Amino acid sequence: MELETQAQTQQVVVLDDRTRKTYRYLRVAVVALALLLMVSLLIEIATNDWNPAFGSISGFYYTPVRSVFVGALVAVGPVLIAIKGRAGWEDSLLDVAGALVPVVALVPTPILPVAGQYSCAVADRKCVPEELVHGVVNNVSALLVVGAAGIVFAWWQSRGSDALSARRGLMVAALLWLITAVFLWVPALQGFFLKSAHYSAAITFFVLLAGVAWVNGQRVAQRPSISDAASARFRGAYRGIATAMVVAALLTGAAFLLTAFVGVAMPFMTIFVIEAVLLLLFVAFWTLQTVENWDIEASEDDPAAA
Repeated sequence: MELETQAQTQQVVVLDDRTRKTYRYLRVAVVALALLLMVSLLIEIATNDWNPAFGSISGFYYTPVRSVFVGALVAVGPVLIAIKGRAGWEDSLLDVAGALVPVVALVPTPILPVAGQYSCAVADRKCVPEELVHGVVNNVSALLVVGAAGIVFAWWQSRGSDALSARRGLMVAALLWLITAVFLWVPALQGFFLKSAHYSAAITFFVLLAGVAWVNGQRVAQRPSISDAASARFRGAYRGIATAMVVAALLTGAAFLLTAFVGVAMPFMTIFVIEAVLLLLFVAFWTLQTVENWDIEASEDDPAAA
């Protein structure tokens, strides 16, 4: 009787070919979007004279890379939400990360004013240029409106599910929505939002992804289709990526605070190098997880295809 109960609990539902391909294509699309951004960055660096924008990947928003930068990051967000991770922390962290990454795309990093092109209220301080503020407010406001509808839909979809597991991420997403709305729409707080939203969202995004990587390292041993040796290799790789992501994210945060609020001049390309490391770590993690889940089946122990 006990063995029969265990067999029923561990029953694996075989995915049909179309569902499996959809799941695979969604995962591969994220890597393709990251590579699209990398290639666009390399083309711009190779074909143009060095300029202050090259000091960070985010600074390329002010170059011809902008369309790819914004488009790729906005596209990644819904994919992270659509791909369902293992129930619990993994799925919640992916959902919140997916909600944050469009903010990274739509709110540019502050820069020093460029004569004849961009202006700031204070000439020698970084800002989101006055010429762009209206567009940023418009875009993020639209994101908030659609995001509110998405949160309501997700709450409706989660009815009848395990409340703690299914709604944890939704509660965090709703809180982040409220914080963003207050700082964006309250005039006295909008300046702070424009100055800090980009890096705050980016740093939080990578910390959340580090959490997903760490959870994968903890749970990979539960996969019945993976050998103990392979499980140990995956676990080590996930933990290494998670640790490196947290360290790089903290370094980015420190660099942002020192430059934006203390006025310390960081060595040229410092932030670019840290951001490049984070981008490569993200690609490495997502590729590794795609390999792990390539032949996934829909079961209680494995992520279900979106």
